[in-house]
Amino acid sequence: MSFDSVTEQIAHFIGTFDLTIEKARLRDQYEEFTAMRRKAELDELENPAKIRIKSDLELDPGKYDPLPYRFDTPPATPELPPLSDGPEFETVVALAPPVSSGPPLPEATAAIAATFVIEQKLEIVTELIGSAVTYTFQKIFLRDNDVVGEGEFRDVDQLIAQTEAAAQVAASMHAFAVPSFSISDYLSVEYVESLAEEMLAPINAEVEGAVVYQFHGEDAMGVIVNGEHVDEAPVWDDLLPQHHQPDEEDEDETPDAMPAEWDQEDDDEFADGHTVIAGGNLAINEVSATVAWVDAPYIAVGGKSIELTMVSQVAVVSDIDKGTNGGSGTNVVHSSTIKVEGKSAPWLKQGSSDDDAPAFVHVDWITTDLIVANFVKQSIDATDIDHIDTEINATTTLYALGDNELIDVTNILQLGSYYDLIMIEGDMISVDAFIQTHVLMDDDVVTGGLPGLIDGSDENLVMNEVSLLTEGEDTHQAMQASMADAMALGEDDMTALEDALMSDPMFAGMEQMRVLKIDGSLIQVNVTEQSTILADQDDVHLHGPHADETEVLAGSNAMLNAANITKAGVDSVVMAQDGVFSDLLLHQASLIDMPTNEEITEMTNEAIAALMEDAGMPGYENGIGPSGNDLTPNEMANSSDGLQTMLA
Repeated sequence: MSFDSVTEQIAHFIGTFDLTIEKARLRDQYEEFTAMRRKAELDELENPAKIRIKSDLELDPGKYDPLPYRFDTPPATPELPPLSDGPEFETVVALAPPVSSGPPLPEATAAIAATFVIEQKLEIVTELIGSAVTYTFQKIFLRDNDVVGEGEFRDVDQLIAQTEAAAQVAASMHAFAVPSFSISDYLSVEYVESLAEEMLAPINAEVEGAVVYQFHGEDAMGVIVNGEHVDEAPVWDDLLPQHHQPDEEDEDETPDAMPAEWDQEDDDEFADGHTVIAGGNLAINEVSATVAWVDAPYIAVGGKSIELTMVSQVAVVSDIDKGTNGGSGTNVVHSSTIKVEGKSAPWLKQGSSDDDAPAFVHVDWITTDLIVANFVKQSIDATDIDHIDTEINATTTLYALGDNELIDVTNILQLGSYYDLIMIEGDMISVDAFIQTHVLMDDDVVTGGLPGLIDGSDENLVMNEVSLLTEGEDTHQAMQASMADAMALGEDDMTALEDALMSDPMFAGMEQMRVLKIDGSLIQVNVTEQSTILADQDDVHLHGPHADETEVLAGSNAMLNAANITKAGVDSVVMAQDGVFSDLLLHQASLIDMPTNEEITEMTNEAIAALMEDAGMPGYENGIGPSGNDLTPNEMANSSDGLQTMLA
């Protein structure tokens, strides 16, 4: 039955009200049920606010006992520590009676006088000097033999073998063998005297075509370049090939909107044109040392005083290029700078007429030998034999097959102490030896490409450089009897030694004396051996429409052996009982095989032809050698340099 409209609205309202009440009742029941469930879950925990983790952490009592520690029981009657010694002086403090307008003070306080006396023996605290020895060994080994394309190339193993043979020839051209790297040898006077004998009779290997210069004694002083005395030594940076020269571009003060690495406009690698870099290697061995360990204005030696300086510089270069490139050429430089500069001890009174003896003498006593030695050996053994046979037909071409950088650097700084007198019971030995070797094999075979570089020369640079600067000049005189008597005193006779030195008129005018007494010998050694071997024998064969306009960099190698030693000291008077010996030897030898060196070429032509005929090399049949560059590309690729063939 249907309701009227009013009854239907009332029934609808009653139903809606009943549903709302039921919904609220169900919500209350759900929340109560949820709360009781959570309470039941939490009741299982002893304490809901804490979480306990049970773990067995018991340590082994036999291994992890607590460390023993206890407090010392203080003494019943503690004593003050002993007073430290202070300077010896006496001070008197007198306090006058105070001025007052009131009644006079008692007589006991009318005047107060006190005297404090503290005694101490004056003592200089210094750090005893000890020996300083360094060993430095640096070696670089590189094999960068690239092959691009397929062609008739020379055998790499054969080229390396020829380079090794050239290195053996270079070793034989030195004036003396490499001195020992063992300190014990220099403690023997016999070994040092054997070095002196080698200097008096240096080795002169008979190598055809070698140019040798030798200087002894005072003749070796100063600046000598390739056997000639000059005013100034050449500078490495000024002689570098154009390829290694820094860019002389003006820096733009306006900041760039883009990062520098994004700007590829001025980068050679992104420039227009065609370039093949098969050379351009940089190899450097460099040593720089400053030695200022011990020195004094007066040096007394109970044995011999021996000073030896040995310099041997050798370069072997083969640079005979074949093909259309025109050749690179090599600049070989041997530079030696040996100088002695006077430097008086600044703490001594110059021209003083004061004859008073030193007030006190402090002696540092060394009961063994004092050794200051630096041994450095640097070697670079690299091959950059690149073989490329390709067609140049792109818009822009770059083949970077060389351009390696190999650098060994050693810096040594040794700073010690200066004394007024050094007394050496044994011998005083000083040895400075420099052995420098360069071997460059740059016999290139190039077909195609430009006859020379567009921006400068493709010339190689090979440089040996030695600089030995001694600050402080030694003069020699006989030992006086008073000094000889003082030398005989031992450490047990310290008082007698101090009295003898203070009464010696040689040291009159000094306020104080610092003395170094060495019971053994004073050994000062600097030995540097540097060797650089580079094989850069490239085969470059270019074809295609742009081959003739391709810039080929087959040379531009830069090689340097540099040793710069500064021996800092002061002018010294050396008194040696068993005599003084000093010698200086400079040896510069070069073997350069280049087309411009007609002398070597004429001397070796017959031997080269005979050896190549025996080896069956192309172009040398019937003992007739090729003239000019009339070889076929196949013959040029398989032919060898005359010097290398003779060495092999």
